[in-house]
Amino acid sequence: MGRKVLGELEHLLLVAILRRGDDAYGAAIIGEIERRTGQELSRAGAYIALQRLERKELISARDGEQTADRGGRPRRYFELTSAGRAKLDASAASLFAMWEGLSRDAIEADSQ
Repeated sequence: MGRKVLGELEHLLLVAILRRGDDAYGAAIIGEIERRTGQELSRAGAYIALQRLERKELISARDGEQTADRGGRPRRYFELTSAGRAKLDASAASLFAMWEGLSRDAIEADSQ
């Protein structure tokens, strides 16, 4: 049986791709995560994880139009595959089950 829960970075990337929709390219995905989490993300780490997700067939990628601001290179757009959606759903369900009944107050009380 495979792992249900994704790694934190994998989970964040898949959710960001889902949120960005048709505009899910590398820099936009990283920006989405940084804005929502308030944490700076390693660009190299994010792109390596995107490649890993693609190898696992949890996301697919396509090249967009070439742009002058990127030196003629196309942007690479990502989307979740059906396997990626299923994995994200299973991972979220496992995490929600663990959080059930806890509040932020419980976390803060433990850290004091």
